[in-house]
Order: sequence, then structure tokens, then C-alpha cells
Amino acid sequence: MKILVATADFIISYKPHGLPTVPLKAQAPACPDTLLSRMGKLFPDILNPLTPSFWEGGTVHRLDTATAGLVLFARSKSFMDHILSEQQCGRFLKTYRAVCSVPASRAPADALPFVISSYFRAYGPGRKMVKPETDPKRADSSVLYTTKVISIDQNVINVEITRGFRHQIRAHLAWKGLPIEGDPLYNPACTSSPSSGSVLQLECTALAFNLPDGTPFEYRIP
Repeated sequence: MKILVATADFIISYKPHGLPTVPLKAQAPACPDTLLSRMGKLFPDILNPLTPSFWEGGTVHRLDTATAGLVLFARSKSFMDHILSEQQCGRFLKTYRAVCSVPASRAPADALPFVISSYFRAYGPGRKMVKPETDPKRADSSVLYTTKVISIDQNVINVEITRGFRHQIRAHLAWKGLPIEGDPLYNPACTSSPSSGSVLQLECTALAFNLPDGTPFEYRIP
């Protein structure tokens, strides 16, 4: 865990692979080891319930446990309301870097960006996986989720999302024949289990949004 930005309104932290971002609702208020609980020891104000999901405190967005990268925390109700409005309007951008098992060859500049869009439904044992659906009647939500592919260089793909669904990038890339390395759920070539030491090659590398005064803000991992 690393603290990268700390202001009066928000904090940006780096979450390592394997650490949950927040507890499950059923675990609250037991507060197991999560990024939120660790950050809350240093910044108690982010533990205040700022949304109906009270157990998530000031967590603005979540990363899958297996995914590493940047996470944004709100320190006040006013900033939480602002950033959720930014997200609703598509102005809270999150960039991810994925390393795929299958080389996708460098895409010509005029072919980028392109988008992968779908609805989602849960499936599999315990409904732990999600499947892209083109028909909203077959999905668990009426929201159309979009993953924008902004660059491709061999097997390294950078994507951008505004709103995210559980496993969205993992499922979208696998749906297009580009499963991520170290992904035991969506990569058929990955035979190891999460406990065997394999690491999902997916990382949130940049966050961009407007500050409450309208000033554009961006943080990108060097």
C-alpha cells in the first residue's frame, strides 16, 4: 500500500495485488484487512459512511482483489457527491494496463480508440464470474458498460473506463479473444489457482476528473 496523493478533499492510494479494496457488506463492521481498513488507520475520515454502501466509507471506486493500482477515496460528503456526479456524466476516467496472453499486434493509429460494449450477467459456480451480453433482457443490469481500448502494443493493452462492473475489463478482453495473463477465471490457458502465486496482469494506472472548482486533475503512475 502506498499513499500517492493526499489533499483536503481526497486521497489516492496504490492497492497491491491480492488485497481487497473494501469489506463485503456481510463482513461489516468486523472490518477485515482491506485497503480501506489500512488507509482508515491513517485517515479516519475516509471511514465515515458517505454513500448508502456505508461499509465502503469514502471509497469512490473499487478494484477487484486480484487487480492492483490506483484507488480514490473521498474525505467529505461534498467531494463524494461531486465525484459521483462526475462519474455519472462520464467525466471520471480510469486507465488500466493489461498484459494479455495472446499478442494483439500493434494497431494502426486510425483504428484507435475502439470500444467494447456490453451488458453483464453473473454465471458459474457461486455466480463468481460475469458474462458480456448484447441483449439487456438477458443481463443483470440495464446499464451498457464500455471499455475503450486506447493503445495496443503486442500483448500490452491500455484501456479506459468511466463506470465499471465487476470483472468488466477482464471479461471484455477475454470476450474479444484477449484474455489477461494470470487470470484463472477468464483465461483458459491459466491453469493455476489464485493461491498458487500467479498474478493477474491488470493494473489501474491513471485517474482523471474535474476538481469541484472545475480544474482538470489527473494522476498517472510514473
